[in-house]
Amino acid sequence: MSILARLAIAAIIAASVPFAALSIIAQAEQAAPIARTEGDDLYRRGLYAEAIAWWTERAAQGDVESARRLGVEYMDGKPNVVQRDFAKARQYHLQAAMGGERRSMMDLGTIHDNGYGVPADMAEAARWYLWGARYGHGPAMYNTALMLETGDAGRTDLVESYMWYILGAKEGFKMLPETKFDIMNPPADSAMGALHPKLTPAQRAEAHTRAKAFKPMTGPLPASENR
Repeated sequence: MSILARLAIAAIIAASVPFAALSIIAQAEQAAPIARTEGDDLYRRGLYAEAIAWWTERAAQGDVESARRLGVEYMDGKPNVVQRDFAKARQYHLQAAMGGERRSMMDLGTIHDNGYGVPADMAEAARWYLWGARYGHGPAMYNTALMLETGDAGRTDLVESYMWYILGAKEGFKMLPETKFDIMNPPADSAMGALHPKLTPAQRAEAHTRAKAFKPMTGPLPASENR
């Protein structure tokens, strides 16, 4: 994987298999433990239709986690579970994201980035990656950093980019190598390390100052983001 490749939703599309998990994302996923629900129990017992029905009912009642699970399942389209449906995946991820679910914010970014069921739209992808970053999601922080570095976010800001690389590293996500590294001196084979020499010491210090002041957002998104 190129150090300048954006991360995808914890999966990639393959021709004959459902979305296969990328270990680099799985290791980076930051989510507080969620209590097991009846839907989870049904799913683990192989009662997929019943699990989908349970989550669908709860999502209709406004349950954020159920909406996220439906977004994941409709995106994956695993055999014998549910048919892949990008429109439903986006619908449920949007519901979850509006409720403050940062993983669904990341997934919406991936949907728009890659044109999964919608026209590819870099601006929409950047918008959702940035929301995920603001809510403290490491992979979304990485994608936001990269898009600000390359200009794919609609603007270029290397100091802000470096700040998001720092925060992504602090959240536990490391691009290369996967083991811990010193964020004050990142390895050259990491995206952060590649940007490091392009900044002056003062710019790097400013990025670190901003990173220290960062506080992740919580709670629902503004209603204006529901589009």
